[in-house]
Formats: sequence, C-alpha cells, structure tokens
Amino acid sequence: MKFVRYFVYIVAGALISSLLGGAFACVVSVISPDFVRSLFSPSAGASLVRYAAAVGMIWGLFLGTAVMGFSLLLVTIVQVARLLKKKADEPQEE
Repeated sequence: MKFVRYFVYIVAGALISSLLGGAFACVVSVISPDFVRSLFSPSAGASLVRYAAAVGMIWGLFLGTAVMGFSLLLVTIVQVARLLKKKADEPQEE
C-alpha cells in the first residue's frame, strides 16, 4: 500500500503547488500587469488577474508533480540501496 500513499503524496504536492502558483501569478499580475501581458499574451477583454491565476495554477501543477515525483524517486532509491546493503551484509551460506 506504499504506492497508494506515494501517489497521494504526488497528487497533494501537485495541488498545493498549483494553488501556490496561482496565488503567486495573481500577485505578480497585480504588481506588474504589463509584465503579465507581455509574458502570457491574454486575449483582449480577459481579466488579467484571472488569466494569470489560471496560467500560474497550470505551471504550479506541472512543477509540483515533477518535484514531488523526483523526491519520491530519491526516497525509493535510498530504500532500495538499504535493502541491497542489508542483503550484502548478511552472512553467505556455502
């Protein structure tokens, strides 16, 4: 059942990153709307803050998933290394 727990960690990390990315993009769009217009190219008449929030959430989701997946990959590698070391330290029967 560890894989289910790891999957939940990845999903939770991605969703939290998505929310943080959306909030950060909203703050940037309020502070510097020209920067957001030049960076994202929203359509005319679209709310700049909402558009920035949507794009920020998408990028946060991608980055959060990648970071959480990489972190869990490292945890898995450490666990496999421990198992291999434990197996190598056991006395060999002949």
